[in-house]
Amino acid sequence: MTRIGVVVAAVSFSVALFVACDRSMLLAETPPLEHEQVPGSVQGRFAEIDIGNFDLVDGIAWRAEGRGTVIYVTSKPIASSMLTTSACPATMARALTAVRDAGWVEVTLDASGKSNYFGSGQPYGGSMRALDPPGRNWTSTVTASGDRVSGSVTHTDYGSFKFDLPLSTPKVKEVSEDDRMRGVQADPSAPAPSAKALTDAYGAAHAAALKKDWTALLGALGFDVAQSAAIIALANIDADLQAFANRFLTPGEAGEIESREGHGYVGAEGVNGKGGKFINYYWFTPCQEKLVLYSISENPQ
Repeated sequence: MTRIGVVVAAVSFSVALFVACDRSMLLAETPPLEHEQVPGSVQGRFAEIDIGNFDLVDGIAWRAEGRGTVIYVTSKPIASSMLTTSACPATMARALTAVRDAGWVEVTLDASGKSNYFGSGQPYGGSMRALDPPGRNWTSTVTASGDRVSGSVTHTDYGSFKFDLPLSTPKVKEVSEDDRMRGVQADPSAPAPSAKALTDAYGAAHAAALKKDWTALLGALGFDVAQSAAIIALANIDADLQAFANRFLTPGEAGEIESREGHGYVGAEGVNGKGGKFINYYWFTPCQEKLVLYSISENPQ
C-alpha cells in the first residue's frame, strides 16, 4: 500500500470544548426531536495500528465552500440531530467528540463522490491524513436529496462506513480536520478575540470543570437547553465529562495570553485531576458572539 500519512503523537492533545456564556437550568428529561427532524444514521468500522480500532455510529455533514461536503463521523453518539441548526455545528460536534473521547473519521466529498484525503484520529491520541490518489486506496459515494446527504466510504486498509445525515448549514466559516492538519486551526478571517474575552472564557470553563458541575459545563460549552438535555441523556456521559474535567489544572490561574486572527489561547499551570503537573494552553475561537474552547495543548512537567 502507498499512502502519505501524518501520525501526530499526543504530546499536544486536541480537545475541543467550551464557550463562555450564562445559561438557564437544563431540562430534567431529554426533549423529543421536532416532528420534521429525522435523525442521522452512521454504521461502520475503522481500524489502524496507530489510531486504534472503533465502530462508527454518529456524525454530521456540512458544505465547505468550493470544496464539497464534509462528512465527519464518530465512534460515540454526539447528539448530532440536535446540532444541525447550531451556528457552529462542526465546532460543537468536535467539542463533544473530545468530551466523549470518541474516535473520528473525516472525508470531504465533491459532487462526484470523491475525496482527496482520508482523515482519522483520536482526541487524546494521534491523527492521520492519508493523501493517496482517491480511487486507489479508498472509494466513496455521495447522494444529496434536499437537506440530507447519504453515501459510503470504503478504505482498503482501514475499514468502511455508510451514512445518511442531515445537512448542516453553519452560520460561520467552519474548518475541517483536514484544514486543522494543514495548520488552519480557525477561520483566519474571523476577528481576533480580545485578551479580556479570552480570560473570561477560560475562567468560566475552568470554574465549571473544577466544580464538576455538568449543567454549568454544558452551558459553558455553548449548547442550548434542548441540546444540553439530549447530551445529558447520552450513555456514559458522566464518566466522559469527569475525564474531561480532569484536564483543567489547580490552581490553573490564567497566565500567558495570545490573540491571533480567528483564535487565541490562555496558558495555565498546575496539577490535573490525577495529580500530574502540567503547563497547558487552552485555545479558543469565536462562534458568533461566543468564544469556543476548541483545543487544549497539554505539556507534562
